[in-house]
Amino acid sequence: MKLRINSTKSFAVFAFLFVLATGCTKDFETLNTDPVRPDDKSFNSEYLLTTSQLTYTGSTDLSYETWRTNLIYCSTMMQHFSHVAGYWVGDKYLLNASYASSYFERSYDEQIRIVQHLVEQTKGQTQYKNLYQISRIMRVLIFHRLTDVYGDVPYFGGGRAYYSTAADRFTPKYDQQSAIYADMLKELDEAATGLSATEPVPNGDLFYGKLSGAARVAAWKKFAYSLMVRLGMRLTKADAASAKTWVEKAVAGGVMQNANDNALVNHDIAGDRATVNRLSQVMNLPYEIPYIRLSRAFVNLLKTTKDPRLQFLGERAGDQSTKPEDQLGMPNGYDLSGGAQDISKAPGYPGSLDKYTRPNNKIVARMDGPTFILTSAEVKLLLAEAAVRGYSVGKTADALYQEAITEGMQSVAQFSSNSVIPAADITAYLTANPFKSSGSTTEKLEQINTQFWVATFLNDIEAWSNWRRSGYPQLTPVVYPGNATGATIPRRLPYPAQEAVSNAQNYTEAVGRITGGNVMTSRVWWDK
Repeated sequence: MKLRINSTKSFAVFAFLFVLATGCTKDFETLNTDPVRPDDKSFNSEYLLTTSQLTYTGSTDLSYETWRTNLIYCSTMMQHFSHVAGYWVGDKYLLNASYASSYFERSYDEQIRIVQHLVEQTKGQTQYKNLYQISRIMRVLIFHRLTDVYGDVPYFGGGRAYYSTAADRFTPKYDQQSAIYADMLKELDEAATGLSATEPVPNGDLFYGKLSGAARVAAWKKFAYSLMVRLGMRLTKADAASAKTWVEKAVAGGVMQNANDNALVNHDIAGDRATVNRLSQVMNLPYEIPYIRLSRAFVNLLKTTKDPRLQFLGERAGDQSTKPEDQLGMPNGYDLSGGAQDISKAPGYPGSLDKYTRPNNKIVARMDGPTFILTSAEVKLLLAEAAVRGYSVGKTADALYQEAITEGMQSVAQFSSNSVIPAADITAYLTANPFKSSGSTTEKLEQINTQFWVATFLNDIEAWSNWRRSGYPQLTPVVYPGNATGATIPRRLPYPAQEAVSNAQNYTEAVGRITGGNVMTSRVWWDK
């Protein structure tokens, strides 16, 4: 579904978005309270669905947390991208406290209180039965990314101050991640079961708005169960029995089957900062274009395996050549200081940054291009791993792996009609890079999760989370002077320092539960 702002309804959506979701608020008294307090009589709840989906793709404040968390930190830590500017701290494992806290601040301010209002506003409303269940699924989607980045976070009390009279409503406690995951999985189960093909479907749905009636309800069921697979697989090392139970339940419920089931938001340039693709918005900035490059690790893998996605994901910066043989990834951990870490000192430096591969303009030049939320390729790869682990998922790991690769390559066409990978090229790739059916469990897990890394290009918070869980791909950490992690890839981002002031007791208790403290080398609960 394309975003449009030329209708009265859509204008109201984005007017509400700016009133409700702008600003950089630091404390929960503001974050937890809805300043405009809309209700069913004054505002249509369906507008809130549009807003929650759009803000999930990035802040209205020039991609604030998308820029800092997904790109500056995660994309370079995961070595999809490399960047020589000093403020791209994730490339060098440096701590920038405001960047590290950006997702915490903006998710409560712009995402959670909106979706929480949607949940409360539609609960028990006959005309909103399906919208209520969808709002519960959206709330899980939003919170699961937040808790994956930070660990324990305010969940049960987060965003509920307007609906609560409790004394601590402005200072909610940090709930343990194990309890958060248990509730999120319960919510997905109940919401998926509660969706009804005979009830009205909401308008303003940016994920599946192109579908109508029963088809859209079916798509949301698949989305809920596919998200259940992702959450279930997060538990493989923290709670293996629960992981198996939830993944098998999801498969029985029905997950995404092909690339047409992908959940994505197709953006629109008409609304400028409010509606454009958040990643393109950043990568098209004049001072980012000369320095953002694909990482050497990523390009080398795609070249070595002759992956046909390379020509659509990257191009040589100087002349825009997309020929695979012309692509050269830039190593991580370098800068423009003129010192020992200057990029000109990197092994194999080609003499100019223009000789390195940058993101392909078919992707980054499209301000109306899609943001992928969850894809069938990701789900199939997770199920392939589940099959390797002995879960009952209906198909073999080999079959799921082949489907995942096929659907991942087919999904590239959703970036642009000029990015279609021929079926023959997909077949040739699978023939040259077959699933390691006779290999060891370790070899199978590495192959599957390395492909997950490729499939989550641009969705780097998810790539980082799966890397922390699985250990794959095997990335070589950078060694940069003054790094904050002892030259190891960060495992979490620290809480905002402001929380030590505005929510002191709960913050202190949460930090006390973290082995190693509130630092980038400590681990969240499921990261064993």
